[in-house]
Amino acid sequence: MHSSGREEVVEVFDALAADLDRALELDFDALTPRECVALLRRCEKLRRRLPAVEHPLVNQLAAADPAEVGGKPRWILADELHITRGEAGRRIAEAAELGARRTLTGEPLEPVRPAVSSAQRAGTIGAGHVAVIRSFF
Repeated sequence: MHSSGREEVVEVFDALAADLDRALELDFDALTPRECVALLRRCEKLRRRLPAVEHPLVNQLAAADPAEVGGKPRWILADELHITRGEAGRRIAEAAELGARRTLTGEPLEPVRPAVSSAQRAGTIGAGHVAVIRSFF
């Protein structure tokens, strides 16, 4: 992971949204069933990778002063993302284990569960797999 400026972050997320909009406009009628399965596998891999993008954002919010963001991180996530507080708490706990961390002096640390984090970043495991693995610890 490298240091990114605000402009780069916005640019990448804008491009991601634009590409998803383009994908939503596609007509898949010309594809064979096997080609459909191949694209569904690609969709699943993308779906599995998305939480890894969210982890640093969640961790940054969790580390912020509640007065600065307007409340407890769990409440902010629940209210802003329209999810339950339970789901918000699950995401915060998962991000704490699978997201990159920093020391008190700002030095980067690997995730608490580096192998699980790597598998999630690669899209080889999904939310169900992560839940089962986390239940053992």
